[in-house]
Amino acid sequence: MTLRRLSLQALVLAVLATGLTNAAVAGDFRSADDVLAQFKSEPTVLDLQNMVLEYSKTDNHYVEAWLAASKNSALLPTFEVDYGYDNGYGQDFDYADGTVSSELLSASNVDLKNSVTAKAKWDFTKLVMSSERIRVISETQDIVKLRDKVLDEATRVYFDRRRLQVDMLMNQGDVKTQIKNELRLEELTAQLDAYTGGLFSRKLKNK
Repeated sequence: MTLRRLSLQALVLAVLATGLTNAAVAGDFRSADDVLAQFKSEPTVLDLQNMVLEYSKTDNHYVEAWLAASKNSALLPTFEVDYGYDNGYGQDFDYADGTVSSELLSASNVDLKNSVTAKAKWDFTKLVMSSERIRVISETQDIVKLRDKVLDEATRVYFDRRRLQVDMLMNQGDVKTQIKNELRLEELTAQLDAYTGGLFSRKLKNK
């Protein structure tokens, strides 16, 4: 018997054992609250949404921090540094008969100077609105759209998973159906892990 067959048999036995246990208690549920209470140890949908926001770095406090940083950037000055080199010649020449005296040329004064000038400039009008702040606002709007889309999708998968769990609890079905449902449950859990960086499964294990 191959390892693959052994694994399949183990999965079937596990599903059957779960089905027998659930079948024994299925008749004990008197209300929807009794059924949903079976999953109270799992993360709530609000827990999931917080995980998604933290993993995707799209929570409001991130957005507010970016906007604040774009405004405060105007408090930083722009710097200019100029370097000067002066090789000015202090020469006085006396012309005699249209010629320059060689003695005067040899006595010319040569003065070499290096200078560095640094300037800092502030533009306080940018504290009101700057091109950088406009860019951040535009990118923030894109981030908000992405956040809403990811939250909607993660929330949908969360409740698809919960409906499947309830159906598995209330309607056992045959072995083939149970295996199909178990694999589907794993698939939905993996999708939630993709939205949360694996944090959803870690929360399940912790609880």
